[in-house]
Formats: sequence, C-alpha cells, structure tokens
Amino acid sequence: MILLLDGTSDSRKLGSELVSDGYSIIATATTEEGAEKLKKENIQAIQGKLDYETIISKCRELYINAIIDGSHPYADAMHENAINASIKLGIPLIRFEREMVKIKSNRIIYADNYEKAVALAGKIGKNIFVTTGVRNIANYKVLLESHNVYFRVLPDPDGIKALIDMGVRRASIVAMEGNFTESLDRAIMEYYEIDTVITKDSGFNAEPKILAALSLGINIIIISRKNYSWENTGHTTLEITKILNHYGIK
Repeated sequence: MILLLDGTSDSRKLGSELVSDGYSIIATATTEEGAEKLKKENIQAIQGKLDYETIISKCRELYINAIIDGSHPYADAMHENAINASIKLGIPLIRFEREMVKIKSNRIIYADNYEKAVALAGKIGKNIFVTTGVRNIANYKVLLESHNVYFRVLPDPDGIKALIDMGVRRASIVAMEGNFTESLDRAIMEYYEIDTVITKDSGFNAEPKILAALSLGINIIIISRKNYSWENTGHTTLEITKILNHYGIK
C-alpha cells in the first residue's frame, strides 16, 4: 500500500492514474470536500489533518511501504513531516511536484519569503494583486493603509472572513475557484489597474497570470519555494512509476 499525501489537482490525477495501473493507493485529505474529490477518482481517502505522529501511526496501521508527497509546493510542514516519517519508518519517500515557472523576464522578481515580497511590493507598487492564498495574509496588513491591495482567494467563508477581519475591504476581495486563463487574469488586472502582482511559484498554474501581467507591463514578485534535497523526485506519472519499480513496489 502506498500513502499519497494529496494537496493539488495534479496529485489527485496522479493517484487516479496509479490506481488505474493497479497500484494500491490511499490518499490524505484535510477536508470532507477533498475526501469526496478523491473518492470520485476511485482513491481511498483518509480525512483529517496529518502531523508527524499521525503519519507514522497510519503508515504502521495500513502497512504502507512507500510515501508519495504530492502536497502543495509550499506545504513546508507536510514536506518535513513526510521526510522525517520516511526516515523513521525506513520506507521510500517520493516527491511528486509541479515543475517551476520557466518564463523569464526582467519584470519577474523572486523573493525568498513573504516578508521580503511584501517589502518589495510596498516600494515598487501602488495597486497590488495578491494571489498567494489566505494562510499568510497577516504579512500584507502593513500595506493596507498605504496601498490598494486586492486579494484573489477561494470562495471559502472562513478565508473571506479572515480578510475582512484584517481590514480588507469587501470590494478588494476576488473570490474565485478554477483554472484561470490568461485573458481572465488580464481582465482582472486591467479592471483594478494593477501595477504589481505577488504570487507563488506554482509552475504551469502560475503561468497564465504571469503572461497576463507581462502583457500589461506589470511587475511580478514570485515567492520562491523552499529548497529540499529530495532523494526521489518525479513530475509525471511515468516518472513516479519508474521510481516505484526501482524499489520493487508494484
């Protein structure tokens, strides 16, 4: 049995394809909605937040012989828990992740963390479009009085409430879900007269907004991923199956 630490649509697709190929997969989901999405892909699901101890106990309970970390590129706590659990259990850990953004431009600036991204945006921007989610919104509070800051977030009541409680105007919240096209991103940026975008390096998912911003002459600040020395990394289902085969897991 393989434990898939789910977290993106890409990892769900991976899990579905591995199940179709005959692998025994059980995947994690933090919410009921996430568990339902997995079940629709014929993937067994474990619902609830997983810390290090829970990963260890679930792996022992389910006789897990490999872990695939398919969580979000910025889920640092999950990455560290997966690494430590695999070492403790003596089982292979495979990182499945999106490739990094490949677009090059002098308007693209990388920042090591949220604090540096916010400080830079405060210097070069006035109308700032934030697409980094709600988990680290407190970092942006320093900009609210001096800048126009617009947040695109999932249409989740708790996330929207967190923004409003922080002092963000309702008119500055773009609550949307889906795969965003370059034309849609461009329209949003034009509507709010955006001059600076803050985003994450989420690979091809980030490219439409980056291309939209570049077409409008807008600066893009990308918060860099934390660097991990993964022993096994794959970007496609084929690459993952080759690694599994290497360990004799079929």
